Formats: sequence, structure tokens, C-alpha cells
Amino acid sequence: MKRRAFLAGLVAASVAPRASARGRVPVGGRVAMRLPWPIGAIDPHRIDDPLAAIFGEALFDTLYAQAPDGQIVPSLAEAQPEHDGANLRVKLRAGLRTARDRPFGTKEAAQSIARARASGGRGWLADIPAPRDDGRALVFATKDAARLTRALASPIVAMVPSGFSPDAPDGTGPFRFGARDGALLLTRNRLAARGPAFLDEVAVRAAPNVSASLLAFEGGSDDVGWFERGLHAVRAGSKAFDHGAVGWVVLFTGRDATAWDGPGIAQSVADGVPYSRVANLHLGAPWPETPVQGWGGPPVTLIVREDAPWMIDVANAIAATITRPGHEVTVKPVSGADLASRRASRMFGLALDVVRSVGSGSLGAMVALATADNPTRAQEIMQHPPKLGDVSARTLTRTFRAGVIGEIRVVGGRVPDLVLAPSGNGFGFDLGASYRGAKRA
Repeated sequence: MKRRAFLAGLVAASVAPRASARGRVPVGGRVAMRLPWPIGAIDPHRIDDPLAAIFGEALFDTLYAQAPDGQIVPSLAEAQPEHDGANLRVKLRAGLRTARDRPFGTKEAAQSIARARASGGRGWLADIPAPRDDGRALVFATKDAARLTRALASPIVAMVPSGFSPDAPDGTGPFRFGARDGALLLTRNRLAARGPAFLDEVAVRAAPNVSASLLAFEGGSDDVGWFERGLHAVRAGSKAFDHGAVGWVVLFTGRDATAWDGPGIAQSVADGVPYSRVANLHLGAPWPETPVQGWGGPPVTLIVREDAPWMIDVANAIAATITRPGHEVTVKPVSGADLASRRASRMFGLALDVVRSVGSGSLGAMVALATADNPTRAQEIMQHPPKLGDVSARTLTRTFRAGVIGEIRVVGGRVPDLVLAPSGNGFGFDLGASYRGAKRA
């Protein structure tokens, strides 16, 4: 199934009902935006990579993909898995090449799965055996085709070439990664496995704060305003969009919290932050009001990435809400590398970080949150999945040293001729299927 054919139908059905009456989707055009997030390296296999959560689908494909109706369909895979005795065989489409014109085959696919398993996919892939590459297909020692295709459709199991580098990411997606004048530049990938993007180019700049994005959109220099449609006034003619959550902002407790570093404490503290205190930060739907828990542990610093202005705003709002005399919480921005290192060693008091979605439903959310907290626990959950109803992410962390503060949403304003397509997997938008309508005279 060609990417453009698949996603053009998605656009027509889910985003722009008039598209079928207007003929072909226009090709071409550029889009400019700026986000209060770090701009640079992208690693689709990290559970804490905000740029991959937002733009991963623009650069990387998966072996299977989730269609708008929830079905799992082949993407880089040639077809549904073939039964071969006690095994399942997954054949790849022939002639695949990355945006940098590198061949992509079963060897690279097996390496991608192994790389994901060693990183953010450790829990999600816990019940999926490592494949054997026979030169023509990936051979999995399992008979559960539904579970296999669901696992391989996750964005955390994205396909990347051998020797992949997050600083110069390469994939088979609709765009090619680049940089220009300090901006992340996504340009149409003519070699895209499922067809190139409709847009020529998407330029993404790092905003020093949320206001910078809104001012740029309100002033007409940007085509997308993150979170809203202007700082001082709604931009004339602009349209609102909301393509849902791509992950969560999560509060973690560490060893420096001493007795307050225990299961469930982080979520209890997070639940005690009134929605009204952070409503301006667009963290998703309001949560139930609970008595303000506050921080009862020793004075601690709340570490957060220094290159993520929006996360710093969230951290400041949380610290101001939960701090108590003798139990002060002070925000300390640190480098991304320092945050990752201290989170891995758990040598911190409190930390605020990103957790990406890895799969749909409550189980996908639970595994993602467990992976960020304790990968071993995430593996156990996937190997012996609990029976879960449709529950909120906040309910899933009661036994974790992690508490959900709110959602990271792809929401804001757009110029009227820009159609932003929703992602087929339900996480954010798909820039490859987005387009600019023909301008009227």
C-alpha cells in the first residue's frame, strides 16, 4: 500500500471532507513554525525524545502501520506475516532506500528492532522474540500474528539504517532531515517508501518561550502557532487544530527524596497540583480536584531540561504549588545529557521529563510509563499484561515512582490553507499527508 494513497484517503475522510470534490491534493508549499522544544537530534527509539514524539512519523516508517479504523496494515512489510510452522515470516518490500539513498533490507530491519529493544522499546517488545534474518524475511518464533504486527506498528520500533545517528537522522519517511540557519529543516524525500510528502519543506525553529511561537504566528511570520492562535489576539482567518497527545509530562522521584522516594508518591503529589494552576500550559483535559498534597520530603531540586522552555514553565508551576516551609522545591534546568544520566542513576530528588506514547490504549500507556520508570517492570507488565479498562494515564502509575502531570498535545492554530492530517496511529499529526490548499485569487 503506497503511503500517499493510504494517507490521501485519510486526509479526505478525517480532515478535509471536501478534498474528494476538489480533485487531487495540491503538491508543494512550505510551512514555518517554532516550538518551545529542543531542535536538533532525533532518536525514534528513545522513550523521552520530544522531537521524535512530534516529528518521528515525518522521518521514519514502521514495518506495519495503524490505519484510521484501527486495523494494522503493512507499511515497509510486503504483506501480513506468513505462517511457517511455529514461526511467522515478515517479508519486506523490495528496493527500499532511505532519504540519504542507502539500501534498506532485512538486515537493517533486524538491527532496528534490536536497537529499539535496547532503548525505549524494551518493555513493548518484551514478549516479541528477536527475529532471525534469513536474507529474504525476518523470521519470528511466534504464532501470534496480531500481537506481532501490533508491536511492529509502534513508533518506538521505527526502522532506521545501519549506523544510525540521532544527530543526522535518516529514514524512509516522507521527509528528509536537514538544518539551515539554526532551524530543523524537513524537505520532501523523493525516495520515500510510501511516497514523498505533499509539502516541499517544513522549517522548525526553537522558540525561547511559548510566547515566541504565538507572537510569530499572530504576526504572520509562522504558519503554525503552538497551543493557541496568537498571544495578544487571534490571527485573522486562522483555524484551530487539536491532534491529541503524543506523550506525557511526568514527575519522577529519586534517591535524594529519601523516604518520599516510594511507589505512588509522585502521582499523589502530581494529583495535588490543581488544574487551574497549570491550565494556561495546555496539559490536556482537567483532572479531578484532590486535596493539595504538597511536598513533604527534604528540600530538593526539581531538574528539567534546560533547552525545553515549556517544560521549564511546567516545572516552575509545579514547584511553586507543592513547595512547603522546610520542604522547599527549587527548579534547576540541566542539560539533556545530565538529566538522562541522573535519571538513569536515580541520583536526584525530583525530575520532570517526557514520556512518549508507544501503543494505543491503556496497556500502551502503562508500558510507556513503566519503561520510563523501571524498564524491568515494563517487561513484566508486557509479558503478563493486566486486564485494564479504558482508564486515564494518571491511574496507571499508582505503584510507580512516576506521576503523570499532564499530556503533551499537538494543538494550536494554523493558517487557513494549511491542512494538517492526523496521524494514523493516533499520536499527533502526520506532516507527510499534510498539504497547503490552492490559494484563491
